[in-house]
Amino acid sequence: MKVLLVGDGARENVLAHSLEKSTKGYKVYGLSTYINPGINSVVKATGGEYFIGNINQPEIVKEVIKKVNPDFGVVGPEDPLFRGIADVLRQEGIPVFGASKKCARIEESKAWARELMWKYSIPGRLRYKVFYTIENAAKFILEYGGSVAVKPAGQAGGKGVKVIADLEAYLTQDKREALTKSVNDIGSLYNKEGEPRIIIEEKVDGPEYTLHVLTDGKTTIPLPLAQDYKNAYQDGIGPETGGMGSISGPTELLPFINNEEYQTTYDIVKRTIDAIYKETGENYVGVIAGQMMLTELWGPTVIEYYSRFGDPEASAIIPRIESDFGEIIEFTATGHLSKARIKLNDQPSIVKAVATLGYPISKQMASGRKIVLDLDKMKEHGCMVFFGSVALEGMQLITKGSRALEIVAIGDFREASENLDKCIQYVSSDTKLIYRTDIGRTVEYQIEKAEIIRYSYKNREKRGILGVSADWSPNGGLW
Repeated sequence: MKVLLVGDGARENVLAHSLEKSTKGYKVYGLSTYINPGINSVVKATGGEYFIGNINQPEIVKEVIKKVNPDFGVVGPEDPLFRGIADVLRQEGIPVFGASKKCARIEESKAWARELMWKYSIPGRLRYKVFYTIENAAKFILEYGGSVAVKPAGQAGGKGVKVIADLEAYLTQDKREALTKSVNDIGSLYNKEGEPRIIIEEKVDGPEYTLHVLTDGKTTIPLPLAQDYKNAYQDGIGPETGGMGSISGPTELLPFINNEEYQTTYDIVKRTIDAIYKETGENYVGVIAGQMMLTELWGPTVIEYYSRFGDPEASAIIPRIESDFGEIIEFTATGHLSKARIKLNDQPSIVKAVATLGYPISKQMASGRKIVLDLDKMKEHGCMVFFGSVALEGMQLITKGSRALEIVAIGDFREASENLDKCIQYVSSDTKLIYRTDIGRTVEYQIEKAEIIRYSYKNREKRGILGVSADWSPNGGLW
């Protein structure tokens, strides 16, 4: 069978690897904006062909479809989903693993996602307001007087979230100007005609985690949990990124999330899938993820949704799946997910992302750098490597400005961390490498934090006030 894989990052490298490992003997054809070394290796090994072009352009995708005539397609990144690339494949009669444009709105518009949750009374929802102008958003923050989270109203690559937790710091004129600048910066990240630019939500706190759920529109299968490390630098400081690392396991859980919370989260995502169908009239086909936080307010609480695999979460989850995941992708695309069974390696995994100096502040500075790695030595130490924002140009690996590599180790957290420390020594560049060494080493802290929060939300549940918010702000509630 011929498979057309659309996308060019580490997530797509992981998906390509799964298709290559499958016993079904898939021929993998790729469409990327540059030659991803990992995808290129899979394409060559399976006898497919690699096409280079704009993955967001329907006409280019149609041209590739005519040349390949694939049996099914896989659309990896969010931007092609937002632009209807999965719809293009379906219109050509090709089954596809990937949400339609209408269904992918659950990620593209945070405002629509929140509206959906409130309309259908989905648990884990937060109070929110949307704003079409930056001025009105800044005015609301100052009038409200309480703690809030300010975000772009649409998808912005995991960037742009600012928590304002101490309004007194903003009472002086210079601090007010700083707040207005922050809101302005966030508003500039999303500016789609007719859509709100900024969403402000009530602030919550707790350990974050992600649940991915496969669905063919009829059957749903939950995958193991993962946690993403968003901040660029050690100890969760610095600007937010698409993710500097991830952990998954042991089993289908995380050390700080119990089975009851896993099942509650699964129910939230299933209810979201049902709500999307009611709103759009279209079955959700592909993967949907709840980016969650364990909070005192609700327990499992929705921060946002993904309409695709998280990156780097995919690199933490998929290598732990011992079943034929390539075949499971096919089952999802073709409406036969009920045939699938997930067999899991119960050991945890750790993913460490590696970028070059400049990321995430200056894509230009982080681009055009050479990276060299010794894959054989890394494999000897039990590490897998998936290629992200790095292109094969001639015989060299040249960075494209984002996270270049995702290095994966499976084993108990200490063992996996030590193996990653060894493997990172076999990566070099003509500039400084950016990576975190604390990935997978914050588990004990997360366990302690979750226990405190669990006590609080369980107490709220007993009192019948789970999910009920109260304002403790100088000017009262403005929601």
